[in-house]
Amino acid sequence: MSEQEYILVLIEPSQDSHIALDRALTSAKLRKVPPKLYLFICVDEANTDLKARNQSLFRSGNWLKELTAPIEGSGLEFDYELCWSLEWTEAVLNCADRIQPDIIFIPDYDVAVRRNMFTNSKWELLRKSFCPVMIVRPNASSHRKVILAALNIQAEKEEYKLLNEKIISNGKRIASIYGADVYVINAYKDSMHYPNREKLLEFTGLDTEKVHVEEGDPADVVAKYADEINADMVIIGTLHRRGASALMRGNTSEKVLMKVGQDVLTLS
Repeated sequence: MSEQEYILVLIEPSQDSHIALDRALTSAKLRKVPPKLYLFICVDEANTDLKARNQSLFRSGNWLKELTAPIEGSGLEFDYELCWSLEWTEAVLNCADRIQPDIIFIPDYDVAVRRNMFTNSKWELLRKSFCPVMIVRPNASSHRKVILAALNIQAEKEEYKLLNEKIISNGKRIASIYGADVYVINAYKDSMHYPNREKLLEFTGLDTEKVHVEEGDPADVVAKYADEINADMVIIGTLHRRGASALMRGNTSEKVLMKVGQDVLTLS
């Protein structure tokens, strides 16, 4: 029997919809062991107009009641906290350090209602978090039947090998929770970098039809294959970094995030 998971759900109070919470509630129904939720309510200053003219910054007690009503109706255990810090990333990490969640659910709103594709503060969180971060996409599938794990078996550095191990182990763990199928995608840039398929099969322990290699830009390859197999979730890795390096943009992980339409679980 699976153990109860503790999910930290990030709530952006300036938004009218709360897709991370919606996904947490939907996925809870698919689990044999219901998770416990912890809502962290804090404005991401990098993605919000903080001027007093922004009426979305003013929330009443009824707003909080409406926010938590679906959780109470579901019968799930939950708690919440409100935070006024303008250091959003560090505030989230501080909360995570205190409550020790198994996973963080973070909303990634549609481009029509946000100023940036993915803010520096959110990207920094992905790089610094000690636990997996689930990026919840609007209009993405809430089913958990097909999980796609993106690997780079050609990587020689030890940190990349450890990241590959994290990705495949988490993929199998999540699949066991939901009774889902796990698929693997491994992109390569040209024939000189063709991955060792036998090594890949041995590493993943999956049947050959569930392991796919394809030449091309990793972001394009992952997004294309995710659609082909109707994946509900894509799992990727990003190296754990601190300081200025945690804000590095334009790497493979970020390109994948921008290309795929599915929910994305990031591991560092």
